[in-house]
Amino acid sequence: MSGTVRFTIGLLAMVVAFAPAGCNRMPDDGIRFAEVTESQPIAIEDFSNLQFTDKDGNQVALAEVMTRDYLVLVITRGWYGGVCFYCASQTSRWARRFDELEPYNAQLVVIFPTETEAEAPKLDELTKRIKGGEIPNDDVPYPILLDINLSSVDQLGIRAELAKPSTYIIDREGRVRFAYVGESIADRPTVDSVLRQLGQLNQ
Repeated sequence: MSGTVRFTIGLLAMVVAFAPAGCNRMPDDGIRFAEVTESQPIAIEDFSNLQFTDKDGNQVALAEVMTRDYLVLVITRGWYGGVCFYCASQTSRWARRFDELEPYNAQLVVIFPTETEAEAPKLDELTKRIKGGEIPNDDVPYPILLDINLSSVDQLGIRAELAKPSTYIIDREGRVRFAYVGESIADRPTVDSVLRQLGQLNQ
């Protein structure tokens, strides 16, 4: 095989390798999330009173952390003998693309449900997976809060073992502008789906 042919094959291989990643060179971990176009019905319309717990054990109202026009609230499955591969992938993708929320004046908060307060240290395991998983990141640019005893999960009606993976867009008044509740642990909206929803809200 000539050097020219080998170079051409190598170049094609590089193009194919980077094609699924898009222009932001997103590493591919093989997981495909849902391209979502419509919001789902929700159990409650006002999220402003939802309470969570930070890593230091302090109670945090969702309204207290809102500093932008919109808040993307991602609720993971939680700790179920470990951090699931899908939770790690979803949160890693958001870490990689966090800056893309800026044009929509939006922020992101991730919720990690746990059944007991004793499981709170498991939050460190999620952080490690976000930083060093299949889609590695240098840091975690968004806050991760705990839903201890699944109190907010129950308010939202999304309990299933722990929680159904769910994504919401909330405005400054606490109103839900978009909701997606997965029917399985792999059923989650893509980052692009959520960004498109934010784009429609900003029109």
